Amino acid sequence: MESKQSKSSTNRLRGLVPRDKRQLTELHVHLGGSVPIYRLWEMGIARGIRGVAHSYHEFIRMLHRNQETAGNLDQYLEIFDTVELIQAGPEAVQESILIAINGAYRTGGMTRLGPGGEGGDPDPVFSINRLELRFNPMKRTGMLFSRGEPSGLFDVDRIIRAACEAAEESEIAYRGDIQTGLLFCFGRDLSWEVNRTLAEKIQHWKKTHPKIVGIDLAGPESSMALDSESDLEKMAEIYDIAAGDDLGRTVHVGETPHVSVETFVKTIKALKPHRVAHPVTAARGFWDDKDARGLEILAENDICCELCVKSNVLTQAIRSAEEYGRFLKTLDEFGIRYTFSTDSPALQMTTLANELEFLVEHEAINQEQLLKALANAEEATFIR
Repeated sequence: MESKQSKSSTNRLRGLVPRDKRQLTELHVHLGGSVPIYRLWEMGIARGIRGVAHSYHEFIRMLHRNQETAGNLDQYLEIFDTVELIQAGPEAVQESILIAINGAYRTGGMTRLGPGGEGGDPDPVFSINRLELRFNPMKRTGMLFSRGEPSGLFDVDRIIRAACEAAEESEIAYRGDIQTGLLFCFGRDLSWEVNRTLAEKIQHWKKTHPKIVGIDLAGPESSMALDSESDLEKMAEIYDIAAGDDLGRTVHVGETPHVSVETFVKTIKALKPHRVAHPVTAARGFWDDKDARGLEILAENDICCELCVKSNVLTQAIRSAEEYGRFLKTLDEFGIRYTFSTDSPALQMTTLANELEFLVEHEAINQEQLLKALANAEEATFIR
């Protein structure tokens, strides 16, 4: 049963969002975290994947990202190998994308979900009408590493084509009520060879598939911090091959202490992103050492920040709602744009409305900040 406090914060959120602003854009959503856990279980069973879990309840406990299972970014990412295996292959990717888009459209504005992540709110605060969905196609090939050579069970070209077709089919089904753009992620935990192969695939497929709108770099910063000139040069070349002047560029950087302010600044200069995900290092450098270089480069280049509230708190990138309020005030102080997204809505059992409700409930945001963030998402999207 919904608590009075929860109902009150929902009503406050509803009061902050004008009726003419209730069709929203969400920029930062990972495919691996967008399929409800009960659907992943069904997909794993249907595909006969060995060793997914001993029981359904164990599977839920294992995949649900909460304070017990995600104390830092590395722990948060541990279960994605399992998710990516379940989502491997053209058919599984196509099914996953359709589920993710359906979920965003139906439940993105809800503040209550059922126990398996299904929608449980008859009166959403708003709806999601533009969605950017990101994933790493190489990690959907069922990739194995044998004799030092990467190989996949499924062809990455067919996976990319299936993903684009799924996004197009969803728009037809919804009669244009939701638009979708796909971002392909390079992996900090993958070899240079694999990342370069993906860049060449993106370079090829973007010519004929307009649903490909951007690129990203994701994965554990502990695996590759990009703190050497050589690594930065290699990644910059990969970004240039894939994106050129055609695609939007974003990058996960500065989410953990593995990335220093110095590395943060060098990464921005090398990869030339239009947006940055979770740039907490930039704020901490200013708070702890009066080093404003990270914030200044974001402001000088008008780089929009992709913030995912609950995942930032779960991984302890931001330690509390109160500190989140301080984070937003710091970005405002430097004139840095930011938006809010869910990151992995299904695995956290959250929605965009939940993320915003959390900030409102803890008085970490005011109406001006909220409406500006919603407008920033409309302006910063890579969807044409």
